Amino acid sequence: MRIIKKLSIALLYTCFSLTMLSAENSKISTYRIENPEVFKKSYLEIHTDWDFYWGKFISPYDKNAKPDIIVSTPSDWNKYHLSDEIKKITKTGRGSGTYRLKITNLNPGTTYVFPVYKLAYTAFSIFANNILVYQSGKPAEEWKYTEAKQFFETAAFTADENGSVILTIFVSNDFYRKGGLRGAISLYEEEVYKNTFFRNATTYAIFSGILIMIIVYCLINFLLKKDKASLYLSLLILAVFSRIATSSFPILKALFPSTPFNIMLRIEYISVFFIPGFLTLYIDSLNKFIFYRVPAIIIAAPSFVFFALDLILPIRLANMAVPIMQVYMYTVIALDALLFIFSIFKERDFITTISIISLMVVALGATCDILLIHHVSFMKNIHLLIPAFVQFAFLQIVLLAYIQNKNYMKVFELNDYLHQTNQAYYRFVPKEFLELLCKKDITEISLGEYKISKAAVLSADIRNFTSTSEKLVPIQVFDMLNSYLRRIAPLIRKYHGIIEKYLGDGIIAIFPESAESALNCAIEMQEEMIELREEFSSRGMPQIQIGIGIHYGDIIIGTAGNNDRMTEISLSKDIDIAINTESQTKQYHRPILATYEAISYAATEARKEGRKFSFSGFRIKDAPARGLFSIYNDTFENIL
Repeated sequence: MRIIKKLSIALLYTCFSLTMLSAENSKISTYRIENPEVFKKSYLEIHTDWDFYWGKFISPYDKNAKPDIIVSTPSDWNKYHLSDEIKKITKTGRGSGTYRLKITNLNPGTTYVFPVYKLAYTAFSIFANNILVYQSGKPAEEWKYTEAKQFFETAAFTADENGSVILTIFVSNDFYRKGGLRGAISLYEEEVYKNTFFRNATTYAIFSGILIMIIVYCLINFLLKKDKASLYLSLLILAVFSRIATSSFPILKALFPSTPFNIMLRIEYISVFFIPGFLTLYIDSLNKFIFYRVPAIIIAAPSFVFFALDLILPIRLANMAVPIMQVYMYTVIALDALLFIFSIFKERDFITTISIISLMVVALGATCDILLIHHVSFMKNIHLLIPAFVQFAFLQIVLLAYIQNKNYMKVFELNDYLHQTNQAYYRFVPKEFLELLCKKDITEISLGEYKISKAAVLSADIRNFTSTSEKLVPIQVFDMLNSYLRRIAPLIRKYHGIIEKYLGDGIIAIFPESAESALNCAIEMQEEMIELREEFSSRGMPQIQIGIGIHYGDIIIGTAGNNDRMTEISLSKDIDIAINTESQTKQYHRPILATYEAISYAATEARKEGRKFSFSGFRIKDAPARGLFSIYNDTFENIL
């Protein structure tokens, strides 16, 4: 009896042990919701341990299968502590497996949802308890037969009467460089998710709208002003937008659900490939001195090489190149930042400061994005890439506006300089001379242009200038001449005359279409000479007198010389007549002599305007047949 009793006890112990072992083997990794009321207003991102089964899909009904390993998610199976034989496969990212987790303390009968875009690499099926609630592509235990697809959708399940759910996820990957459960499950109640999705969609739409407007602005600026900096900035922001539209908030997938997964990946890679290249070219277009030792195009070249490879290589090889490009991107950003920092010691200006701040913002956003890709917690898993690049784009617009404002100010300064230069040129080439040739400014003048016009010609000359100047030192001669010209030249302009040329002590002036103006000018010139002689007397300088000859007729005005040196010139026998008339003032000792043509046309002018033509003067009796008239008034004597 004792033997039977002992055997019975041993049997019971064995059964109890087996029962306990079976219970231990069937235990599933569990995550308990601490406060289920959080789902009423917000969501919960589940970071916890999951059961993982390598190389096989465990049936959702099988609750007794023992996991190969317990893993924390999100994570990549490339780094799981598995056997060396398995690691030969997992280190490439390829493979298949099952993830399982039990979630408890949910609200019974409540429907929960979670986003599934990029939840796992690269195809997966999700079971809630025993029900298939979502499938992305076609996962396969034989990973070679995986059909990868991704959709911007959600998986939904309803908690059982106990407020729990067992999630079983089949995952397989045939080409991506990583494998596993890449994203954490963000759990929402259904209605809360709808509201959250609307807010997120609005936020990303605003961000995207800002980026698109900046892109369009930069492209228009480039097309209108041929500004390469605007072109590079637009392409840089477009590269960033490609990342947003395919990864952070996949608008492209939402708008075009049938877009193949590999195409979405290639578009996503554009940001990694293009950012270093266009960033470098953009910086170089703003600050040429930054890359004066190494041409910017050499630093940027790998971007465009890798982009070409992204287009032509099989998707797996293109995917394998991404880590290399990430290292290259960080190297370029760091190099650009260092070059800017070094440049501060040479030139501290607004452009350099804004550029450095911009690069720091970009570096922070890129760092956050890459660390999140590698499942490293950074700043509470806040996605900084989009706001970082929006701020970057905004700062660049501020920078471009600042540069354009400086350019506008330079234009204004240049206009002022050109105005001053033109005024200086007008001292040599009268503006009225350009108007006679129907030109706006001196830049329009070309060699050989001419025009025939009617005009009165005034010739004035200082009497006995040679003998007078011989008694003076050179500086006194120039002082005497300039004092004389400062008084006479304004009078010619007053009567709308043009000083055609200075002939040492002589002046040739043209009065287009007006002989009467020339006569009035001559009279006032002689009146001015009275005051000038009084000034010279007070300064102990010689008394000077001038003779003036006036004629009216045809003149030819134009340009002569060669392409390297040209001047304005006036030609005609009527100019010679005016000069000869002036020389005759010596013979007849008269201050002003005018030809019959000048007097006749002046009288005609007066009659046309309904005025009486009246000048004090008389005809020189023994003058040539043409006729000469002596003009004077009571202010100055009629004897020279």
